[in-house]
Amino acid sequence: MNQNRDDQTKRRAIFLDRDGVLNVEKTFVLSPGQMELMEGAGEALRRINESDYLAVVVTNQSAVARAYITLEELDAIHRQMRRQLEQAGGHLDGLYFCPHRERLDGEQGDPQFIKDCACRKPKPGLLFQAARELNIDLKQSFMIGDSARDIEAGKNAGCTTIGVRTGHGLKGLTHPPDHIFDDVKGAVEYILGDT
Repeated sequence: MNQNRDDQTKRRAIFLDRDGVLNVEKTFVLSPGQMELMEGAGEALRRINESDYLAVVVTNQSAVARAYITLEELDAIHRQMRRQLEQAGGHLDGLYFCPHRERLDGEQGDPQFIKDCACRKPKPGLLFQAARELNIDLKQSFMIGDSARDIEAGKNAGCTTIGVRTGHGLKGLTHPPDHIFDDVKGAVEYILGDT
């Protein structure tokens, strides 16, 4: 069976952490009403959408394992984020999340989500899943994040890594990213050659 050449062509992606990169960092976002986009996030997504890169969120969401929210409530939060991004002129091509946590240190939680998984950053499982499902070339892709976990996940997946000073502001970083910018807008401008 002949395949289209386009079917065999790998895509490039800009992977983005959620909290502190696209939306304002809070201890936990537990309802759609708490979702607040970072200034410039919608414009950054719009710019990615206008390029040949895919815009893909990869995010740890241990609030599910902690039983602070359900998967259904997390879905409602993500629908609100997508609406806000679309109102600002951008959209996501993919959204991948890890609801797990290896242990809870005395907290009560949802036992089905307490486990050592391959998808919780700094492990690269979310990026690998997106690469399989969206036909992404990880070596030609970027990971933008505000934490050591994000940068390590990007490096573990073979991506070029970009740290931003918003959110966690790269505190506790032991392995520096390839590049650092003030925010997601500056990072995207750099990737797309606007600086």
